[in-house]
Amino acid sequence: MFDQKRDSLSNLTTAGVSPILYEVNLSVPKENARDYLIYLNTFCKDAVETVEGFTHCNVFTQPKPTGLHWLSEEGESKVYVVVQYHIASETHLNGYLESRQDALSKQDQNRWGFLVISRRILRLQIAI
Repeated sequence: MFDQKRDSLSNLTTAGVSPILYEVNLSVPKENARDYLIYLNTFCKDAVETVEGFTHCNVFTQPKPTGLHWLSEEGESKVYVVVQYHIASETHLNGYLESRQDALSKQDQNRWGFLVISRRILRLQIAI
């Protein structure tokens, strides 16, 4: 059954896994959270349908992050949202970052009053 060993990266295309994960962590005022999540649902669907290389998106909420002392002043006034965009390649991600990300970030901050806590880019190394 397990006679042949395969490189785990060979599963990327057959498993439909995107090799790049672009993650954005947000601190959203609690009073805006419900409406923001509704907006984010539409925004993410649009991104996957219209931004070249965006294959799918996941949105999570999480408890208040620990270990970030500067968030302690927020008390329980925020909802913490994690958005993970699955992207086909780093070239696609760079195109998005160069052409869209900055303007969208400013627009959202003005409209919703949220704080981007962090962004990170994860490169898939093993898919099993």
